[in-house]
Amino acid sequence: MQKLFLFILIAFGFASKAQLSFSDRQTDLGTIPEAYEIKGDVIINNQSDKKVFLLRADADKGVKVFASKKTLLPKDTCLLVISFIPSEKGKFKRNIKLIASDKENPYELSLYGNVINLKLDDKTACFYFGSRKHSNIKIKDEPLVITTPKQPWDVSNRIPDNSSEPVTTKTFEPVVEEPLKTYPFNANELSMLEYRPNNIVFLVDVSNSMKDSMKLPLMKTALNTLIDAVRDIDRITLLTYADSVRVIKEGISGANKTELKGIVSSLKAKGLTKGNKAILRSQTIAQKHFIQYGNNQIIMATDGEFRFYDVDYKKWKDSQGDKKIILTTVAFGDDKEAVTNLKDIAAKGEGSFIHIKKKAGNEQKLLDEIKLRSKR
Repeated sequence: MQKLFLFILIAFGFASKAQLSFSDRQTDLGTIPEAYEIKGDVIINNQSDKKVFLLRADADKGVKVFASKKTLLPKDTCLLVISFIPSEKGKFKRNIKLIASDKENPYELSLYGNVINLKLDDKTACFYFGSRKHSNIKIKDEPLVITTPKQPWDVSNRIPDNSSEPVTTKTFEPVVEEPLKTYPFNANELSMLEYRPNNIVFLVDVSNSMKDSMKLPLMKTALNTLIDAVRDIDRITLLTYADSVRVIKEGISGANKTELKGIVSSLKAKGLTKGNKAILRSQTIAQKHFIQYGNNQIIMATDGEFRFYDVDYKKWKDSQGDKKIILTTVAFGDDKEAVTNLKDIAAKGEGSFIHIKKKAGNEQKLLDEIKLRSKR
């Protein structure tokens, strides 16, 4: 068995309970008509409130394992890239044992399938499994690969003793792959590697003043564009306000796009505007779903016909504590006083002010704001 060491770290104890989750640990690739190389990715998520270090990966001969980062912070995500060139056609199975600091025994991953025909060169696209949108992602950290002679699996999980003669190492330059034609990369998607998890509260004004023929449709278009881009690790909450604040749905995974779009489609304007109370209520809910080291943000979509008084701002500041929430305001309409008001609210909330006046060219503004705030 060939040992591929991902990282060499200082010694530390192992945690007693597993903290990592994987997008897939037993990957059935099924029947592959033709391939030169088999390559793909597995998403790893640290679900705990502690750091987890990836130590090394012990893999079957010929299997290469790389990782996008060495350390996973609480609620953090990384990408494990696995590749190998099959030596013969027919059924195959490849095993990887990933050793991490959160538990004593390794995580066991496997790939299996059946290759009907082998390509003789690499001039055509390889067979790619995993998340298609990751097919052109650059592995930022230079992976350290150490090759040792065949030897039995070390069940003790001890960190290698480097006091003896130094092991010959080879550092591989990061490779940027061209996007596979069959798996195009969408620039509007939120890459797992580039953007932190999001906890987004949409606070939507459905008061009478939003009945204008353009305001509500513009808001729905912008919201739907953002919904298209969010991921399963992102958490979405939808609140509306007019005479009162109504929680439509909270803490939904970004994977539930049909449900989210259905809620947006059903929004109708009615009642009076009580935006100040809505902001304070949304802050409480955002803190309930707070993601440590993530982007925690309220996006308030409104025409701004209300006041956020000093007493309201004081309540907002006093409630922040160690769960800081960013407040961004999105303005619809051309009322100068309302625009000034919303700019002031965004400044107090340490967020952005976004002005949407027309449909064309404004669909991306909410998505651009999320990218700005969640950028790693």
